[in-house]
Amino acid sequence: MSGLLQQKTLSKAFPVNLTILEIAGLAILGALAILVRAKLRVPLQLPGHHGLEVMALLLIGRKMSNIPTAASISTLVAALFTFFPFMGFNDPFLPVVYVIMGATIDLLYKLVRLFRENLIFFTLMGGLAYMVIPLSRIIIHFSGIRFYNNIARGGFWYPVWTHFLFGAGGAILAFAIVYGVRKLKK
Repeated sequence: MSGLLQQKTLSKAFPVNLTILEIAGLAILGALAILVRAKLRVPLQLPGHHGLEVMALLLIGRKMSNIPTAASISTLVAALFTFFPFMGFNDPFLPVVYVIMGATIDLLYKLVRLFRENLIFFTLMGGLAYMVIPLSRIIIHFSGIRFYNNIARGGFWYPVWTHFLFGAGGAILAFAIVYGVRKLKK
C-alpha cells in the first residue's frame, strides 16, 4: 500500500476517470441547453420563456454532479456555442451573461445548503439565476453600450419577472426529474 488515494474509475478493465465523464456530461447538457434555446421556436412572445428548458438542463447537471463548478462548466460550453454563426445569436454579451448565470448557480448552491435539498429554495435559485439575463441587459442598456428594444419598448420589470418565473419553472422541472431518477434507482 502506497498510502495514496485511488481515483474512481468506471471499471478495472476500462480505466476512465469518472470526473472526466462527469465533465463531458455537463458539457453535453450545456450544449444541449443552448441548442434547444436557439432552435426551439415556440411563439409565446413572452420574455424568458426559454428559461423552462435552459434552466431545467443546467440545474439537472448541477444537482446530479459532485463537481463544485458544475453549472459554470455547462454554461461555459453554452457560451462557447453562442459564437457559432448557425446558432443565430446576435447579442455579443450573451456568452458573458451565461457564464455569470452559471457562477450564480454554483455560488448559491455552495453557500446555502437549502438550495440543494429544498424544492422551494431550489426553485428560488433557478429563478434568481435566470434573472441574471434581464438584469445584465438593463445595466448594459442604461450604460449606453448596447440598445435593447424590449427594454426601451416595454420597460424592464416585466422581463425581470417573466425570466424569474420561467427560470423557477425550469428549476421545478429539474428537481422533479432528478428526484424521479433517484427514486427509480432505489
